[in-house]
Amino acid sequence: MPELPEVEVIRTELNSKIINQKIKNISNFWHKTFVNYCQELPINDNIINTDRIGKYIIFQLENNYLVIHLRMTGQLIFTENSNFSTKHLRSSIELFSGSYLNFYDSRKFGRIYHVSELKSILSNVGIDALSEDFTNKHFKNMLFKQKRGIKSFLLDQKYIAGLGNIYIDECLFLSGIHPKKLTNEIKNKDAEKLYLNIKKILNLAIENMGTTISDYRTTGGGFGTNQNFLKVYNRENEECFRCNSIIQKINNEAFVYIFI
Repeated sequence: MPELPEVEVIRTELNSKIINQKIKNISNFWHKTFVNYCQELPINDNIINTDRIGKYIIFQLENNYLVIHLRMTGQLIFTENSNFSTKHLRSSIELFSGSYLNFYDSRKFGRIYHVSELKSILSNVGIDALSEDFTNKHFKNMLFKQKRGIKSFLLDQKYIAGLGNIYIDECLFLSGIHPKKLTNEIKNKDAEKLYLNIKKILNLAIENMGTTISDYRTTGGGFGTNQNFLKVYNRENEECFRCNSIIQKINNEAFVYIFI
């Protein structure tokens, strides 16, 4: 599933391609992909700006919003003309410039929401992990009030939005914190280290254009390169870079824990 860095790369790339572009038509090829909570489709609406909260991409329109979640296998591919593949194409936004923004999704879990206000979709989404409001103090206040495994806490989008298995594993490994360690047992200095590493690893992944393990693509159909720098995620049965022991993976309550 694309996480914060992948979604931010997509949003940033789209800025120069779709801002101040007017929507000519929207074609939907899977009935669940495009969810219209407004009376009409946003035809003739101008795309004023883009934003992101966690794993959600937001298009600010003249009147309403398009809120996009890629889920597991969603891809947003921008093309300059109508010459594009229709395999796994679930929705297509045609612009008056003659270009298209296509939503591909082999698993069909991704969604495009057309809403008049953001709260209806984002009311349960927590603070963005790269937001200026996500401070060390704010992080520790949330962390120490919980009594649950640290990885489970970080995966819960109602607290911190944007983190998933890839970057949580990398952040915990770099911080030397076991994924099953209870949040209220983490020392203050380790919590601060984890906070700094969350910011560091997410920003590095954005610089590397995201992590392509399977389905993630940039808006031009390219691959990210951050997978070449992962220290622990997807390295089961390989030697640990830190201690040379073999990395083991277990499944527990639907979460993947990597021992370090």
